[in-house]
Amino acid sequence: MKAILKKFLSITLCLAFATVLFTGNTIYSNAKTAKAKNLVVVLDPGHDTTHVGCHYEGFEEEIANLYIAYYCKQELEKYKNVTVYMTRYGFECPYGADPDSKSACLSARVDFAKSVKADVLVSLHNDYDPDLDKTQNGAKVIIPNPNYKPAIYVKGSQLGQSILDQLTATSLNINNWKMCPNGTGLVTRDSSSSTYPDGSAKDYYALINQSKSAGFTAVIVEHAICTNDSDRLNHLSTPEQYQELGIADATGIANYYGLTLK
Repeated sequence: MKAILKKFLSITLCLAFATVLFTGNTIYSNAKTAKAKNLVVVLDPGHDTTHVGCHYEGFEEEIANLYIAYYCKQELEKYKNVTVYMTRYGFECPYGADPDSKSACLSARVDFAKSVKADVLVSLHNDYDPDLDKTQNGAKVIIPNPNYKPAIYVKGSQLGQSILDQLTATSLNINNWKMCPNGTGLVTRDSSSSTYPDGSAKDYYALINQSKSAGFTAVIVEHAICTNDSDRLNHLSTPEQYQELGIADATGIANYYGLTLK
């Protein structure tokens, strides 16, 4: 099964990369602003075969995340006036093969987003419960905290809610455990030791705090919990299920930015 999935994904990703090479920028009209501009979205398929994600009962997060990102990109490109990039197009890490280079890899992903003048970085992940509590399930979005640049927090929370609305429409629950006890599925996490230039607590996650420092919004989407049997079997087992999640992400992004279909 795994070999078939990888072969299928390799073919589809090659087609996607060819599309990236030959697709030019366009101009879009953001429904939230009066000024027309091109929206640049960078999708980050979390982890890779060097910096692996959660593995459980045959599920490999770095592969699932790449599937979801590919399908999200494919769906977003059905809309007018949006340019979509991905931080990786293959299984290997494009930013170094050292398994101890996780922090450098994360910084490089943000640097890539900066280099293409990203408006938003959306990092796509799946979660797990290290205690193997089978009752824990559902989706959440980690968003910037309100510190330092509060406008980025507002954008992140609104975008996160828009994506969650679409994910719950696929029958996923809102994740309401441990780090997100408020029942909203929107989560912030502060660093316990690092601060922003104004002295306020920095966001814990490097992708979020480095993107905020660079002036654009980043959110981390945790689609489902792979250690929950229902989530894994009903949402993380087939290309069709990954496609459903990718379309949900894309629709949430498009709705927030007011994109219209071609």
